[in-house]
Amino acid sequence: GMMNNCSAYDIRVANVLIGAYAKENSLEKAQELKEHARRRGAEANVKTWEIFLDYCLRNEDFKSAVDFVANAISTGRGDGEKWIPSPDIVKTLMQNFELEKDVDGAEGFLAILKKVVNFLEVDVFESLIRTYAAAGRTSSSMRRRLKMEEVEVSDASKKMLED
Repeated sequence: GMMNNCSAYDIRVANVLIGAYAKENSLEKAQELKEHARRRGAEANVKTWEIFLDYCLRNEDFKSAVDFVANAISTGRGDGEKWIPSPDIVKTLMQNFELEKDVDGAEGFLAILKKVVNFLEVDVFESLIRTYAAAGRTSSSMRRRLKMEEVEVSDASKKMLED
């Protein structure tokens, strides 16, 4: 066959099929295809992870969605650029942590996010504060953290931080 540095099995081709399976909600088939591609030397790229991430968000599998955000971030874009989840994705995940009163989940997600963003938006912090409040955890450490991050949150959020 033609010997060049292009793998016989291109992940871009696989992604088209993976995307089609995901749209049909055949996640198992999509996963199998990704594995098949990997065995043939075609590693998942950001697009692959975006397909799975989108699937998880549509199906409200937020735990897996966080994993796919992490995968996409660590893979990065082909041109060496960072991959950063859209504000919508961040908002959706943060809202879910709030709903679930899941402080650890929120903090874990933000730790992943910090790998590619230098500072977090105010609304992300406000959501985090509401998550702490929902979980019955207000903390002086959060007040210190806002000072450190130089974030100016709303009065409503400040009130939640008063022990």
